[in-house]
Amino acid sequence: MRRYLLAIFLIPILGAGQVNTTDSIAIDTSFLTLETVLKMSLSYHPIVKQADLLNENARATLREARGQLDPKVELDYDLKDFKETEYYNLLKTTFKIPTYIGIDPKIEFIQNTGDFVSRENLIPDANDNQQVAVGISVPLGKGLFFDERRNMIKRADAFSQIAAAEQVKEVNKILFTIIKDYWNWYLYYQKSQLMIQAIDLAQNLFDRTLIDFEFGEAAVVDTLQAKINLQKRTVDYRNTLLEFELAKLNLAKHLWSENLVPLELFPGVLPDSLTLFDTPQDSELKQGIEFALTSHPQINKLEGKRNQLDADLKWAKESIKPQVDLSYSLIDAPIDPDFNGRGVEFGENYKMGIDFSFPILLRKERGKLQQTRLKLQSNEYEIAQSQIAIKNDVLGAFAQSTTFQALLIQYQGVSQNYRRLLDAEIINLQNGETDLFKLNIQQDKYIEAQTDYFEAFTKWEKSKAEYYHITGVPILGLSDVFSIVNNP
Repeated sequence: MRRYLLAIFLIPILGAGQVNTTDSIAIDTSFLTLETVLKMSLSYHPIVKQADLLNENARATLREARGQLDPKVELDYDLKDFKETEYYNLLKTTFKIPTYIGIDPKIEFIQNTGDFVSRENLIPDANDNQQVAVGISVPLGKGLFFDERRNMIKRADAFSQIAAAEQVKEVNKILFTIIKDYWNWYLYYQKSQLMIQAIDLAQNLFDRTLIDFEFGEAAVVDTLQAKINLQKRTVDYRNTLLEFELAKLNLAKHLWSENLVPLELFPGVLPDSLTLFDTPQDSELKQGIEFALTSHPQINKLEGKRNQLDADLKWAKESIKPQVDLSYSLIDAPIDPDFNGRGVEFGENYKMGIDFSFPILLRKERGKLQQTRLKLQSNEYEIAQSQIAIKNDVLGAFAQSTTFQALLIQYQGVSQNYRRLLDAEIINLQNGETDLFKLNIQQDKYIEAQTDYFEAFTKWEKSKAEYYHITGVPILGLSDVFSIVNNP
């Protein structure tokens, strides 16, 4: 039974490419599964961590927007003292409570003293020069049903939806990239093993030809041909081995441990053929298309943008109304400066104000409204286009996966038959019924057929993951497998 011990075959990269091997353990070949690679990436990969920040940023944006509703304390203080004469000493403290519906209560404490206080600010000495005003401000026109603060909160809510969709998109993208890099590593490993078998056969044939030459049963040209074949197989192996090492390095860039420490694959680590995905079935296709059309990250982002534009449109319509702001405050009611309760009489002891403004042509407001409507219409077009493109991509990925599965069986049969022909030619060569030329041709065909089989296998594995990637399922549908990671 294979064991998957990361402590054995994953070692931190220290310094400028230097690897500390003093604590490494001498081991036989170990296998690194795709599941292990993905788990590590989901836990520590910088891009995954960066994607998590999108939701954090969205929450911060929403908190900022809701800050428009935070209670506020204001202080206004003016003092003038000249030649030992206090001209005025004016103090006004206001406590405001913004509300979501636009009606804002406020409490004012006012204390005005001095020899030259203006009549509008004069407070009788009988009241200790103090007053308390309790009132509200109400928008009667623009802002009554929808205002800028509500627009900001609506946009922030929609931004949270956009950020969540972007997180799913980025995580799925990096996972799919890792899966492709893993199967490329697997492919070049299998090719290198195939080249090793070819070298073994070429070496055996060369040794046999030398023996035959020594006993006069083979010509010099036969030994030369066998030597050339061995050299060619060695060159092919070196090239394949280079591709294998490059593929391993490409995969290793996705391996991280805690505290952003990059990891390197131990030389004895090899890829495994264990898969995580099943080939999508016909019964799953309809469900996959329905999910993609409603819950794909791209669709969710566009719907979030639509929600933002809907809020902007509502505010643009509201902005066409005239600005009519009413403020009304009761003076020393229902409480006075000494916090004594008093009856409320709306006809006496109050102050009221009305602010009115209205642009005559409304060109700015009408232009903003038209721009928002056009953006909303453009967004609807983009949603429709994205849905048809995603649907076609899902159908294409499904067809690709099922086709590769069928082709894999054919490639396997072709490879097995070429292996039988190669084995037959080896027997014929031993019996003196063929020559090295024919044997090399059969070996080349077998290598080509076996390579086609491994390429079809890796394409099949990639296509299964690509189906879930194109469908837009969070974590490529592996949330149950990777229980250590929260579904974005």
